[in-house]
Amino acid sequence: MDVEERLKKIVKDTGEVTSVYGGFEIRVLKPNLFPWYKIIKQLMDIGQETWVNEKEGKICITSEPKVQ
Repeated sequence: MDVEERLKKIVKDTGEVTSVYGGFEIRVLKPNLFPWYKIIKQLMDIGQETWVNEKEGKICITSEPKVQ
């Protein structure tokens, strides 16, 4: 299973996962049910830097590969 599919499996219907420029954009649709820890830990485990912002009224987690 690739990383995007793994993230989608963790998120289920609480968010939407999109691959973006070597990283991911995850829109949080159900903040109270969203698996925050699992997603952030998964992104850290694969060497991604993450940011949390608001986009179009939804919380978004954006990630990209860490620059070494």
